[in-house]
Amino acid sequence: MTDTVDETPALTSVVEVESLAACWLAMARATTLDEIEAAALSGLLELIDVTIAYTARRENTVWTFSRQVGLSGDIAGVSIPEEHVPYAEALRAGETLCYESPDGMGAELARSLAAVGLGSLYAVPIMKGGVCVGVLAIGRAEASRFSARDRALVRLFTSNLSALLDKRDLVQSLEALAESVPAIVLRTEPSGWINWYNHRWYSFTGQTREEAAGWGWQTAHHPEDFLRVMEEWPKALATGQPIEIEFRLRRYDGVFHWHLARVEPVRDDQGTILSWYGTVVDIEAQKQALERTKRVADTLQDAFLPATLPQRDGMRLDATYASAEQDALVGGDWYDAFELADGRLIFSIGDVAGHGIAASMAVGKLRQSIFMLARHVDDPAEILVEVDRVLRIQDPGVFVTALVGVVDRRSTQMRYATAGHPPPIVAYRREGPAVVLPSGGPPLGVATELKLETHAVPIETDMVAVFYTDGVTEFARDAIAGEARLCAQIPLLVGDTSVARPARALYEAVLDGAVPQDDAAVLVLQFSTVDAAAVHDEPLPLQKQWRFHASDAQAAHVARREVGAYLAETCGETEATLTSELIIGELLANTVEHAPGLVHLTLEWTGETFVLVVRDSGPGLESAQANLPDVWHEGSRGLFLVHALAASVTVAESPAGGAELRVVLPATPIRLS
Repeated sequence: MTDTVDETPALTSVVEVESLAACWLAMARATTLDEIEAAALSGLLELIDVTIAYTARRENTVWTFSRQVGLSGDIAGVSIPEEHVPYAEALRAGETLCYESPDGMGAELARSLAAVGLGSLYAVPIMKGGVCVGVLAIGRAEASRFSARDRALVRLFTSNLSALLDKRDLVQSLEALAESVPAIVLRTEPSGWINWYNHRWYSFTGQTREEAAGWGWQTAHHPEDFLRVMEEWPKALATGQPIEIEFRLRRYDGVFHWHLARVEPVRDDQGTILSWYGTVVDIEAQKQALERTKRVADTLQDAFLPATLPQRDGMRLDATYASAEQDALVGGDWYDAFELADGRLIFSIGDVAGHGIAASMAVGKLRQSIFMLARHVDDPAEILVEVDRVLRIQDPGVFVTALVGVVDRRSTQMRYATAGHPPPIVAYRREGPAVVLPSGGPPLGVATELKLETHAVPIETDMVAVFYTDGVTEFARDAIAGEARLCAQIPLLVGDTSVARPARALYEAVLDGAVPQDDAAVLVLQFSTVDAAAVHDEPLPLQKQWRFHASDAQAAHVARREVGAYLAETCGETEATLTSELIIGELLANTVEHAPGLVHLTLEWTGETFVLVVRDSGPGLESAQANLPDVWHEGSRGLFLVHALAASVTVAESPAGGAELRVVLPATPIRLS
């Protein structure tokens, strides 16, 4: 049967709007007809609950299946004469077909469609100049109804595919599709100059086309977000990397709404960027709902995380908690420590699967269970086994990784047990490597009969023990690399209690400016005597980082000035500080001149000296080493001065593919001088 009703698709959530916008971007990036059709089908499958979607092209009375998903057999590329397509006549006439059960198809058509796995079908002809040039169809293996929304979405894609089949009309057709997307859509030149918006930008901001052209969009941004946008957008332009960022835009009536922007480059066959396409989705309602939930979760977190941690002579405890930036929700990570009447110090750390209020409530129950059990049970493994039994009764189906530890009354031995939790790490000497301790066992709530092992660790003077959740080491989806970075930082705390918040300093040093993907908790035990007079209220970070693009001389100048100011603040106005500033200036000048691309500048505090690390994404180590013999001589003043004034200089391969220079500066922090 035919279907001629024309509806407007109703998109009911930001997720659906983003799916349609993402499909539009994928079609904009496509360089072949197959890629365009594949992007359209992918978009439909994201928005419609169907298992079958396909396109077929018609040329000279021959139908060719160009892309297909879910049909029986591999028929992509198969050509069928028109006389064997049972509904070809209706499609040629521009009629839409809707068969919701085999009964409505007729016996012959039902057999033909069943042969390729179709029990229901909705097919819209792709018309161009009054001629049918193909079809876009969705279906299911069983009899099924197609809603008005499903039909409208198929029509939406079909109306644009006719022009997309002719690459000469690609830009105009994409713009026509963009006008139907319930989000702001934009296109820019390779330089970032915006040369087109769909109508939603103008209706939301109230700007005219003249006001919005080029860089006119800047005036619509919230002042607090504008600097961040102006950091990220030029960086994307310089690197050619897609950008995803949240910011507030001023509506025509002066009210600001949160938006999520995604902008991606379109390249030619040689990889040259031809333009950028982007979508900007209003997420104000979701932000408000998230903020309400976060306030409740924050309240629970305040109630369920300890306000203070116990301290002993010769031992200091510190902890930090950080929420994932991607959803800004308090999750199920926790830390805790308390002393019992018999002198034992009990500590725990763990991670409840999930986020929000439910996870926070589970944390409260777990902490209370550990506290009650530790009063009567001395063995950490036995405590966790009993907690597992409580969890199964009170919260079946909840999974938890956890660690429970005990420090004896005289602080001579530490015992601990883990249930699926990351291993503890200890360091005994500043110059020695950190040691990853044993761990194991399944998470709580998983095994019916939980068997865990208690490990014992002798405590030495100045030893540092660190316990953490996986959000600390898996921030870049590489737990091994994250653990290695944590191991490299922990020895810097051995014997040094001048850092006021060592747990926070460790967390920031390991993430190194990266956006956290998960909630994280860090608990640090330092077995050192604390000199309160030497502790700074504002802790000196173990690392401080700057980033800029080598082509941006102003950004390089700002970075140099900020590094100099930081050294002056922490080291004082000494000759060594001035010498260090000179080294930094020469290094940055050399990097800007010889290393195109992003430059990462890191100042690492080792506890005794500052180490400046300059990483670039330029031609790489081989080129850097080839240049070094020449630049050290007197005729090359810049790097000759660096070599002469720095305590040491080394060059290595940069993780970004360029070179990495490590320079030990002569400046020394005031607190250590």
